[in-house]
Amino acid sequence: MPEDGRELTTTATSLRILDTINRLEGARMSELARELGLANSTVHAHLTTLRNHELVVKEGNEFYLGIKLFHLGEQARHRKPEYEIVRRHAHELSNQLNEEVAFAIPEHGRSVIIFDENNDPANDGFQVGRYFHMHNSASGKAMLAEFTRERVDEVLDRWGLPNETENTIQSIEKLYEELERTRERGYSLNRQEALEGLMAVGIAITTPDGSVLGSLDVSGPPYRLSEERIVPELRETVSDIEREIASRYGTE
Repeated sequence: MPEDGRELTTTATSLRILDTINRLEGARMSELARELGLANSTVHAHLTTLRNHELVVKEGNEFYLGIKLFHLGEQARHRKPEYEIVRRHAHELSNQLNEEVAFAIPEHGRSVIIFDENNDPANDGFQVGRYFHMHNSASGKAMLAEFTRERVDEVLDRWGLPNETENTIQSIEKLYEELERTRERGYSLNRQEALEGLMAVGIAITTPDGSVLGSLDVSGPPYRLSEERIVPELRETVSDIEREIASRYGTE
């Protein structure tokens, strides 16, 4: 959730420039100025600063994100030892089911994938770093079901219920009904709600103190992904992860 307090306009502008370069997959200075409604001189000053700090690179007349951002992201996704425990179990589950298995964490009201395990070398980790809204993803709904009502409301206040497909939940009442069903059965479902042709089953991973570490989900085409085949293996893997985390901290 956005933090209250003073925000530095210059820093915010630099970050908006980075986001815009990312969205456009590279851009000229004039494009950035037009997209952001800023003067060319202002954008030039920010780009100079970002280049000096190796966060963007210039190729010809276009600016791109720098590899340093990848380095920073790698540090972020390995910063907790629990993440490596999850990654190892996710890899084993992917091999066992021959399906894609992703580990996502909640960050600023969205679900972001930090590990993506599958048996297709062409798609190795292709979803890493991808953000999903929480109301229409299996990972997001699994985590929302563990949150307090107040925290869920904060997520909805910030992001709303963006309509991604014709199956996306579009009312708060239906979302809360879905979260209650998720709690009752112990796993969440994404029935082509974020992407057409993609179904997913998710279960939240909690730490010994009861907080949500993230969620593990298995995804694939609906014709291949049956709950009967996926849920028992996914549930056992999450239990193994939580047990290993608890053992690591001597709370088992």
